Amino acid sequence: MTVQTSYKLSPATKSSKNIDLLKEPILLRLGIEHDDVPAGLSSAVKVLGFEGVKDDAAVFSDGSGIKAEAFEAPLCILAVLLNPAHRGREKRLLDWLKDRGLVEEPIIVEWRSGKEVETAGVLIKKLAAMLVSDARRIVKSNRELLALRTLNDNLQNRFATVESFIDRKGMQPFELAFSNEPVKSSSRSNVLADASFDGISQVLPVASAGVSAIAIHFDRLSHREDATLNAQLVTMEDMSIVESWAIPLSKLKHGWNYLGLSRTLAGLRRTLNLRLQVEGADDELPLLSLGGLQPLEMFQVRDAGNDVPLLKNSLAMQVWCGMPGVILPSWANYLPAQSEKSREGGFREMAIASGILDLATLANTDEISFEFAAILPLPEEKAVGCHPPAVGMTIGQIPAACPPRILRISSDVVVDNEESQEVDFSIVIAASLDNARQLFAEERTVEPGEGFSGWVSIAPGDDNRLSAFINDQIGVWQNIYFATRMKTPGDNSFAWAKFRNVSLMVNG
Repeated sequence: MTVQTSYKLSPATKSSKNIDLLKEPILLRLGIEHDDVPAGLSSAVKVLGFEGVKDDAAVFSDGSGIKAEAFEAPLCILAVLLNPAHRGREKRLLDWLKDRGLVEEPIIVEWRSGKEVETAGVLIKKLAAMLVSDARRIVKSNRELLALRTLNDNLQNRFATVESFIDRKGMQPFELAFSNEPVKSSSRSNVLADASFDGISQVLPVASAGVSAIAIHFDRLSHREDATLNAQLVTMEDMSIVESWAIPLSKLKHGWNYLGLSRTLAGLRRTLNLRLQVEGADDELPLLSLGGLQPLEMFQVRDAGNDVPLLKNSLAMQVWCGMPGVILPSWANYLPAQSEKSREGGFREMAIASGILDLATLANTDEISFEFAAILPLPEEKAVGCHPPAVGMTIGQIPAACPPRILRISSDVVVDNEESQEVDFSIVIAASLDNARQLFAEERTVEPGEGFSGWVSIAPGDDNRLSAFINDQIGVWQNIYFATRMKTPGDNSFAWAKFRNVSLMVNG
């Protein structure tokens, strides 16, 4: 199928009418009424009338006479049906298409009564040519893909050879990518002692690609034999654990201590979050060194339990980078990762990153429509607003945000306006909107991998936490759906319903 790409982009293409023109084949008619086109033809393909050009935009009309402006050329025009009495009008259309980078002019077919079969033959011939062209492109693409795979295999073999040589010779690239030195005038606040049981967290200021090790600086240590420093490196986008460490405090030293990854990170660039927690030394916690004042709240050292900054400083730390995907030599792993051991079991409660909440959108657009956004991410509140309709429910969704091995998803639910009536809240974990609708409507019980919190009524001023427990864990990512409705249908004024502090409990 021939694809036309315009050299000129316009914000107007964001409208639904323009998007429809850019994603499906169409027929254009000139000087022909929509009712004069056979019903079989108009039901088989979208037929639009060309009304002219206005202010650099083409004006098209549909079967109902509704007009829409387009700033980009349609991607696939099967043909232009022309009333012979209007010969000459097609030039304006062709000029407009040419100005938008059209390579091949569409076929002009004169539309005459009784010639419908001939016209259908022209369209079939056009479609057959497109299919042949597409088939050739697919064959060519497969050949190119095979060549790329062969090149990739050769490159991997060469890379493995280079990696082996570098490791044998001790030449592993291992360079300092970021350093935040300890501040001598630090307040010497003990962030590990001030934090909750979950310890502290620190967002790394470098992307994940190439990260080989992270160094943390201790100003004072506790050498209790039974105490352990637990560390995790987590990606904030999908909350997956990259590496884990369990290090006896007796193995740490004053000054810099290097947490070496088992393999230099590669793949998609992610935002990394380092979590530190000491177990078994409640009365004598080590003192982590701090860096200078950090004006960006995101990079301040935080309480891992509630994600609130403990100080306006960041940790004193270093980030070391190497060649992505390479196994580190023994001298780089001063404190080697123990990820596999740490993942064998245990439960972890993890907050969903604000960036994930920003992906929340309205799911049931066919049922709900407001003059404002029904689903509104509120990053400063770590929340998502979900405004209920007067009748029915508003369903929001975050696609593929619930990873495997999830046991529970929880959220604080509030109605943030005293003038509102009571609002019902609910959360569902499911693979599709249809499955979520069934659970929200309580038409069936949950199936493996799904979760349903039930409905909870919240009045302004109430403080409640809603939880959906996953029934029989499965190994695929699921969607998160959240819904609100008025407890008493009718008045939805001031119903500022919000889901706050959303968290996941992970098994292992």
